Amino acid sequence: MRIGVVGLGSWGKRVAREYLSLFNEGMIDSLLLCDIDESKLSEFKGKVKIYQNFNELIHNIDAVHLCVPNIVHYELAKKALESCKHVLLEKPMTTNSEQAYELIEIASKNGCILQVGHIFRFANVIRKTKELYQSGYFGHVYYFNLRWSHLFPPIEGLDILWDLLPHPLDILNFLTGEWPLEFIGVGRAFRRSQPNEAASLQAIYKGNLFANIHLSWLTPIRKRTLEIVGSKRTAIIECVKQEINIYLRRKWQQNLGNRVKQHD
Repeated sequence: MRIGVVGLGSWGKRVAREYLSLFNEGMIDSLLLCDIDESKLSEFKGKVKIYQNFNELIHNIDAVHLCVPNIVHYELAKKALESCKHVLLEKPMTTNSEQAYELIEIASKNGCILQVGHIFRFANVIRKTKELYQSGYFGHVYYFNLRWSHLFPPIEGLDILWDLLPHPLDILNFLTGEWPLEFIGVGRAFRRSQPNEAASLQAIYKGNLFANIHLSWLTPIRKRTLEIVGSKRTAIIECVKQEINIYLRRKWQQNLGNRVKQHD
């Protein structure tokens, strides 16, 4: 398969390096990179084919991974799908729900795969958590706490709700199979006038279930955590470190694979 990566910002370069490893291992047939800024392509010159024009790239690939700003997700994904190319989009899929549904329709019509980069649902720790959740291991789940935070410089036009909120929401959807009925919350910008750099939200689900979600670009402490508070057990999941700490009374016990600590 011929893979194209479009957008070589900080994340796009990381993505490109992963594909380059696959290419060097013979896992994909060819790798093509594209960015309108030639300087961002310099690291990869002589290693893979590079382009500065998306329309030229699209004719030479089978699938494309779009690591571009949110505002052009729809435009580039639509071009690729209409050209019968498979598409992997970074989150959020689009900034408009009608455009998202349109992309799905185009992909279905042309027999193309359209996927969004919700990476945490593929992590072993989240898959194990889902298994425990669905088995009733936590008992009646009262609520969730999720914290997604790190220190991040202000980027013009980028709102933390678009950048960080998709991950917690997708994890919750993966675990529960449900979407929130409503949100209650507040967001603020501190180092600029707008948009938001920190936010605290409550996602309200059917029944009595709710989730507290805290997002911040202002703290130097990087957190990617999920807490599940239930009637039988409580779990704190380190989503990047791939660890689950299970709490049940006071006695510690090792089980459940990666590293699970249980209080009896």
